[in-house]
Amino acid sequence: MLMVFHRFSLRCLLWGVLVCALPNQASGGDALEFAAFDHTHADWAKLLLRAVHTDRGGSVSKLDYQIFLDDSETFDRYLTALSAVSLEQFRQFSRSAQLAFLLNAYNSFMVAKIMQRYPEIASVWDFGRVLNAPFKHRFFDLLGQRRSLDDIEHRLIRGNSRLMDPRIHFAVNCASVGCPALRGEPFLAPRLDAQLEDQTVRFLNDRSRNYYDRESDQLVVSPLFDWYGDDFEPSKNQRPGGVIGFLLHYRRALGLNGDQTERLAEGKVTLHYSDYDWQLNAFTDEWALSERE
Repeated sequence: MLMVFHRFSLRCLLWGVLVCALPNQASGGDALEFAAFDHTHADWAKLLLRAVHTDRGGSVSKLDYQIFLDDSETFDRYLTALSAVSLEQFRQFSRSAQLAFLLNAYNSFMVAKIMQRYPEIASVWDFGRVLNAPFKHRFFDLLGQRRSLDDIEHRLIRGNSRLMDPRIHFAVNCASVGCPALRGEPFLAPRLDAQLEDQTVRFLNDRSRNYYDRESDQLVVSPLFDWYGDDFEPSKNQRPGGVIGFLLHYRRALGLNGDQTERLAEGKVTLHYSDYDWQLNAFTDEWALSERE
């Protein structure tokens, strides 16, 4: 009788172990599902490597949109992978992985928007400024909803204090000459901070958009600092704050000398915003010739 009871108890114990293990197996399945997204963004990397052409030390880039036609299979596969990520899965990503995912999603779906009309397109605004406005049109799926480019930038990134970083304004590319350069590699979680810093410095190094005008005693900067002025704050509670503080933090990239820096900090220098070029950032034969020279 004791032996029968012992066998019964052993069976119950084994069954209990099995039952307890089932939730763990399900959890393991979820972990596998969450790990399914390729955080190296390999397909996007492959396309960028071939399509992005840079100039002026990486401050300016042009995009060979023909690459996305020639290798539409890779491009479609990457867009499909982005759209397949659920909100629940996204929430399991680290903060850096989330931001890298959204930046790459913005830039790749921006290209997808242009490809709807390429090569018969000269500016992103050819889609219209009211009806079918390119940034407000919800034409792709992301995180379980139909989304627009504005949804990614203004709601998912700028609208999330955990993700918001003013340097994202130099990472998203609006398919226009006036935009910060499209980076020739994906944004990746392990290197995201360094990549954002590099994008910011490259952009501010561009003297066609950001420079000190000695004659007028003005600091000319991109209108990005006007449109999104409230987003810019210097690091470590530097004073003054706001756009001026942010620009002072990057005074070396702006090429400011000691006197100009001091005058800017004292409020003796006014800001002037440069023109924004909305021409399509398409790689042309002219650019190809300049690269060979």
